[in-house]
Amino acid sequence: DTEWRSRRGPLDGSEGGSGPWGEEDAAGLQPADLYGKFTWKIENFSEISKRELRSNVFEVGGYKWYILVYPQGCDVCNHLSLFLCVADYDKLLPGWSHFAQFTIAVVNKDPKKSKYSDTLHRFCKKEHDWGWKKFMELSKVLDGFTVADTLVIKAQVQVIHEKPARPFRCLESQYRRELVRV
Repeated sequence: DTEWRSRRGPLDGSEGGSGPWGEEDAAGLQPADLYGKFTWKIENFSEISKRELRSNVFEVGGYKWYILVYPQGCDVCNHLSLFLCVADYDKLLPGWSHFAQFTIAVVNKDPKKSKYSDTLHRFCKKEHDWGWKKFMELSKVLDGFTVADTLVIKAQVQVIHEKPARPFRCLESQYRRELVRV
């Protein structure tokens, strides 16, 4: 089961004007289009014997992404490893790169105990995936993180477009608000 929600709100042009940056992005994307959320439910988690699992592909900021999970760890033992990956990196133009700030969370039945990490990364052909080899210890996964043997992973992605006049754009306000509620 996957669920994809893109945040829509006051920056979508409903207020008139074109948002706080004065004009559309070169790609025609408004700030709200550069932010999105994805939820991945992995059923029968305790029975998984595969080394790695990939989520369905989702789109944020004009790029396709997926979550990669290593249920038994990636190059480490006794840890859950999680990564955000660019889905079609081999089909993008030579020299491509883009910044993204993202949060990945493993949801606990008690929301206050959910485990999440966030980071900023410039994705490119050589580094088309980024995340955590030691996201959390496997022994802790059974402590409220699986309900009816289903593990829920949530991701928030904020693509940050650069321009010569504004090399580093600030984050969409919804991303900052939702970071604590992931």
